[in-house]
Amino acid sequence: MNKAVLTALFTLIPILCAASNPPRITLILSSEQQVYQRVADSIKSSLETTVTIEEHTLDSIDGMQTPPEIILTVGSAAFKKALERFHSLPVIASFLPRRVYEKMVKSSSSALQNTTAIFIDQPMKRQLSLARLLTPSGTTIGTVFGASSISERQRLFNAAQETGFTVNSVVLNSNDNPVNTLQPIIQKADVFLAIPDQSAFNRASAKWSLFIALRLKKPLIGFSEKYVDAGALASLYSSPEQIGQHAAETLNTYLTTNLLPPPEHPKYFTVKVNQTSAKTIGIQIDNAEVIQQQLGGYH
Repeated sequence: MNKAVLTALFTLIPILCAASNPPRITLILSSEQQVYQRVADSIKSSLETTVTIEEHTLDSIDGMQTPPEIILTVGSAAFKKALERFHSLPVIASFLPRRVYEKMVKSSSSALQNTTAIFIDQPMKRQLSLARLLTPSGTTIGTVFGASSISERQRLFNAAQETGFTVNSVVLNSNDNPVNTLQPIIQKADVFLAIPDQSAFNRASAKWSLFIALRLKKPLIGFSEKYVDAGALASLYSSPEQIGQHAAETLNTYLTTNLLPPPEHPKYFTVKVNQTSAKTIGIQIDNAEVIQQQLGGYH
C-alpha cells in the first residue's frame, strides 16, 4: 500500500467516525407532568434523522454526564433554564406562549441568534379567520386583556383589520368585578374571543364569560378543548402531539441546514365546535372538519 493511499485512508477516518456518531440532542422538560411528556414523545416519534436523545427535567439537568450539542426544551421553565445554563448553544424552545419567549429572549444578550421556538398559542389572524367563518356578517370582536396578555393587543388589532372586524376591548384587572367588566363587552360584540391570560381568565372569569355569552346568545371562541366542552361555540388549539411534531420538524431542518428557522406559531392545529351551543345561540355552523379545511389547517 503506497503512501498516497495511506494518506487518503487516514484523512477519511475522522469523517467516518463523525458519521457514525449521531448528533446529541438534550431534551429538557419543565416538569414530569404528563402534558410535557406527551410533547417529548411526539418529538421523538416524529424525528426523521438519527440522533441520540438524552431526556432531562429541571431536577436532573445538573447530573448530565456529557455536555449537550443541541438543546430542545418543552415548556417555559425549561427554556429559562436552558438560557441560563447553555446560553451559547442552539436552543429550540417548544410549548410556551409567544409573549413569554419574547420576554426571555429580550433579557438574554445571545439568545436572539441561538434560539427559535414553536409557540403554544395560535396566531391572531388564524383565530379571527375562525371568527369570520362562524359569523360571516359579524363586524365586532369583543375581548378582555389582562396583565400578561396586553402585549397581544396590537396583534389583535392588526388581524382584525385584515379580517374585517373592529375590536371592542377592555383591560381586566385583578381587583375588577369580572361580571361587570365582561357583560358590556360581550353584549356589544358579534363574537367574543377569549385570550389566555393568567390574571384575566382565571377559572371564575372563564366561567362567567361562558355563562354571559350563552345567556346573551353570543358566539364565544375559546383557546382549548376544555373551553368547548364547557360551552364555547368553538376553539382553536394545538395538542401537545401537534406541537411536538412541529418541533421535531424544526430540529430536522436545523440538522439538515445548520440554520435555525424563525420562531413560529404551531403549524398543526385542531378546530372543535359545540353544536349544542350553536343551537342555544341560534346559529348554524359547519362541522369541525369542514371549518378546519376552510382555515387551511393541518391535522
